[in-house]
Amino acid sequence: MGWLGGGALVVAKFWGKLKVVLPALKLLPMVLKTGGSMLLTVGVYAGMWGWRYALGFVLLLFVHECGHLLVARRFGLPVGAPVFIPFMGAFIALKESPRNAWMEAWVGIGGPLLGSAGALLCHVVGVWMGWPLFVALAWTGYFLNLFNLTPVGQLDGGRIVSAISPWLWLVGFGALGWMLWERPQSFLLWVILVLAVPRVWSLFRRRDAEEARYYECTGSQRMVMGFLYFGLIAALATGMHLSGVGAR
Repeated sequence: MGWLGGGALVVAKFWGKLKVVLPALKLLPMVLKTGGSMLLTVGVYAGMWGWRYALGFVLLLFVHECGHLLVARRFGLPVGAPVFIPFMGAFIALKESPRNAWMEAWVGIGGPLLGSAGALLCHVVGVWMGWPLFVALAWTGYFLNLFNLTPVGQLDGGRIVSAISPWLWLVGFGALGWMLWERPQSFLLWVILVLAVPRVWSLFRRRDAEEARYYECTGSQRMVMGFLYFGLIAALATGMHLSGVGAR
């Protein structure tokens, strides 16, 4: 019977180690999905801009997406890991829709808030250390987050203004039309335009009771989100100007 006791001891030790490893194995798909798509995106951009700028650019996208992820989890919304697509940016998949416009707005603004902080950090380090690459990355970060604040469709701005006034989607739709007039060859802008149509169309049809409740926000909530939204736009525009001046 001694061999049985020895076998049981081996199994117990193996199981003890396995219990430590199993939680890490659960993270493997997320690591492969996020890490793999990040490496692919860095590789694609490195051929165009060099690996240093490409790496910094993708890390800024990652910080932006982490902002969405953190806020979504703060509200208890199940969310997937960030996924990167060359020339399309990055996204996280919400596995459950926000319960109201206030929640949707916070999830939407989480990305630009953290992304802007990342761009600001690059700016400060670039100026302090005299590294032009970091200043250039800061300008890019400011621009990307500002673009995402365009109040249209599934862009962050479209989600944010749902708690301020959905009618701002018309302003964003007009701004998007102007961008397409300037850059009609942009595939990404056309995709955003197509995805924006349903929300803009919804402004002109009668909402049922459930939809009406979704967009109900208190006056103070609209003021808070408006202050954050328009304040962030002003801050990012200022950051672009200062980093652009610094780059010259």
